[in-house]
Amino acid sequence: MGPVTFNIHNETKYNLRVQSSNGATAEAVAGASTSLGFNSSDTNITNAMRWYQDGICILQGSVAWSAGGSGADDGWTTSNIICMSGEMNGEGFSGCNEGWVEMQPYNLMANGGEVSVTYTNA
Repeated sequence: MGPVTFNIHNETKYNLRVQSSNGATAEAVAGASTSLGFNSSDTNITNAMRWYQDGICILQGSVAWSAGGSGADDGWTTSNIICMSGEMNGEGFSGCNEGWVEMQPYNLMANGGEVSVTYTNA
């Protein structure tokens, strides 16, 4: 799998912490953006997206990709407080209390590329 750039835009009123399955971390306070870079050895990446209010985790979603499947969820297990929109290699996705959004084709990220996601208040 090729390298991936992951751009994260947090336009919510909550602070966001990202924990990647390869150990990478990032933070974007309310209204801020951040990014993470992954190299070709990072083949199956799941990013836990956790939103915090007053230091307490109030919601968790995810963004994940591999050579055999990719997608995202906006934390649908909690009441609808955050919506997402973004692209994986130019293919758009969105959700508002949507649950898992599976990207097509299944091998969309096989050669790496760019993932961007923007979170907003619902």
